Amino acid sequence: MDVMYRKILVPVDSSEHSRRALQHAIAVARCQETHVALLHCLGRIPMLIGGEPREELLREMEREARKLLAPYAKRLREAGIEPALFIKEGRPGDCIVREAQSGDYDLIVMGSRGLSDLQGMLMGSDAHRVLSSSHCPVLLIR
Repeated sequence: MDVMYRKILVPVDSSEHSRRALQHAIAVARCQETHVALLHCLGRIPMLIGGEPREELLREMEREARKLLAPYAKRLREAGIEPALFIKEGRPGDCIVREAQSGDYDLIVMGSRGLSDLQGMLMGSDAHRVLSSSHCPVLLIR
């Protein structure tokens, strides 16, 4: 049975696990004609913050997310892959699963743990959420 991945979703933060996940996604994408999308989840903004302060905070978070995504996108372009870039609001585990489903991705390649290492002993809680809820295969990178 030949397995083909048309679309790979790579959720990233600034962790070493995310950098390693990108290397694996590039390796898979080079073997096939594959579309790669980078996703950064902003987290949730408390509902107590509303109106213009909320909008200002969201704009700043998006600016920081674009800075975070830039080196990942550069690395993909250097490998000959033009990435799609997505910045979404929400809890990372839920955000990743939603994007994978709505974008009809065939594979998620992500770090086994991100910046919130204290939340998971062996595997990060976001990785666990994605692994248990995703409609498609998930490649977790240590």
